[in-house]
Amino acid sequence: MLISILIILLIISIFLLFWTWAGYPLFLFFASKLFRKKHLISEAYMPKVTLMIMSYNEARVIEKKIKNSLELGYPKNKLEIFVVDSASNDGTQEIVKKYSGKVRLVEQGERKGKASAINHGMKYASGDIMMITDSNAMMNKEAIKKIARHFSNKKIGGVCGRFEARDIRETSIGAGGNIYWKIERFLRQNESMIDSAIHMSGEITAFRKGVIDKVDESSLSEDFDMAIRIRKAGYRIIYEPDAVAYEPAPENVKDLLIQKKRITIGTWQGLIKHKNVMFNPRYGWYGLVILPSHKLFQVLTPFFLTLIFLCSAIIYALTTDSLILMFLIAQGIFYFLAFVSFIPLKAIEKFPLFVFIKYFMATNFILVLGFFDFVRKKRTVTWKKIESSRNI
Repeated sequence: MLISILIILLIISIFLLFWTWAGYPLFLFFASKLFRKKHLISEAYMPKVTLMIMSYNEARVIEKKIKNSLELGYPKNKLEIFVVDSASNDGTQEIVKKYSGKVRLVEQGERKGKASAINHGMKYASGDIMMITDSNAMMNKEAIKKIARHFSNKKIGGVCGRFEARDIRETSIGAGGNIYWKIERFLRQNESMIDSAIHMSGEITAFRKGVIDKVDESSLSEDFDMAIRIRKAGYRIIYEPDAVAYEPAPENVKDLLIQKKRITIGTWQGLIKHKNVMFNPRYGWYGLVILPSHKLFQVLTPFFLTLIFLCSAIIYALTTDSLILMFLIAQGIFYFLAFVSFIPLKAIEKFPLFVFIKYFMATNFILVLGFFDFVRKKRTVTWKKIESSRNI
């Protein structure tokens, strides 16, 4: 009886792990050809856009961001630019004030989280489209134009641009992040074709005014929460690959830990809060396949890996089955390669296989830490920056 239970757990864990990282991308590849939705847009459509630059102690990058925003190719009479600042004390506000008349400083009296700052900025916004970006995220010239055109279709509630975490200093963590984002871009683009992208990147995201009246200020991943709410309201979320925002990738495991743990907690918040959407055909492919496959199963990956190892080890101990032994050896080789990938040698850090394994294992370790912080309600919504991502 015990062996039967362990075999069932092993098979389910292997299937879900395979589905998450291979089956689901394959499904999207074919589904985007078979079930692609029509998406009619007008290239001439240029609604008024409020671009909100979110800021807390961004003196290192804010001027470059303002200059970048002022150079965007969008009619000046249809674009208002805000810097929503949450009580910076490093001179950020003084830098913004130099551009008075072109950029509006919207001051929030105390340091809170990004979601709170978005709500504060929306009180003053007059645009038909709200566009959110970070102080260290530089955009290509056509970004707003490429995003805004999608809103000519009344069924579109949100648009996500293409985010690039650039490995400026050529670190193994940065290189691993590049691989991750290539996979992520493929998933979002194909999800967008059959229904909606899983969520919008906080570095370059836009939504129709009125679709979201207030952002959930308790959320650590407000972009994810907003996307689910937009889809629940009956709108689609489109991925626009030609609207690009880039920022430096985290350069070390410590910075990756800060970034990913916060995202993990925010993901669990969103999944629990909107659990009625998962596996629900009422929300089309988004509820039935996209949300569970892209988010739920991804954050469960380290637990699948643990179950696979424990189940196969116990089954072998009870049966001495040669196939299970070979499977255990294969897992041992993988974890040995994972150990090697963390050795700080240039030859190892530049080898693509080790780069991927290192990032994969570091991310999954962080997923476990984030899960337990979520369970213990150990979280803070106030701003927490990744300093290495300000090296622009």
